[in-house]
Amino acid sequence: MKKLLLSFALISQIFAQDVLKVGTAPGYAPFEYYENNELIGFDIDLVNEIAKILDIKIEYKTMEFDGLINALKAKKIDVIAAGMNETEQRAKSVEFSKPYYSGMNYFVKLKDNDKFNNIEDLEKGAILGAQIGTLQAEELSNIKGVKPYLNSELIVFVLATINKKIDGFLLEAAVAKGYMKSYPELVVFAKKEIKGNGTSFAFNKGNTKLRDDFNKALDILKENGTYLKLLQKYNLDN
Repeated sequence: MKKLLLSFALISQIFAQDVLKVGTAPGYAPFEYYENNELIGFDIDLVNEIAKILDIKIEYKTMEFDGLINALKAKKIDVIAAGMNETEQRAKSVEFSKPYYSGMNYFVKLKDNDKFNNIEDLEKGAILGAQIGTLQAEELSNIKGVKPYLNSELIVFVLATINKKIDGFLLEAAVAKGYMKSYPELVVFAKKEIKGNGTSFAFNKGNTKLRDDFNKALDILKENGTYLKLLQKYNLDN
């Protein structure tokens, strides 16, 4: 622990007074969302704790999820913190930190929908919602019989399910749980592991120094208990 803290004495001098522009996509509770006009969430708190260690200032830039990598490549932002999973395809364009969270995919439907009880039932034909540009959207495109209903706003396909315009949706488990709490008529009918290497921060290709500094800060937060406290705060520790 002491060695890690000492290594950051030098890093702090380098980063002091710097401002990192962090791109995120609100509407993805509990990772990033607005509450009383304040941007909060697990990712946001985690970045803020990393910023304290690196002695840097953070400026958040909100945008749609499918525009984040392009914004990073155009250097409009320095970091992506948006519940983004590392994949082989994405890794061709950006640098990823160590994964800091791993989740599951939940397939969700209305409780009174008897057509689907497992993934195999979807081959009969189904319209399922997912967020544009996500691994969930990619997953749906690979399931026989499924017609993806894509939107940048999660609430659009959640309400479309409630109103029986579509058959259901696919979301990361922690996010899906939040909607099921708000809409008790929803239920999970299948679960599947998310492809990729887990949720990570993303940086411009070649910016290995910033990536490594974030990784070291993550190690410190795990060692001092802050990381676990954040998981517990957002009910992500189970």
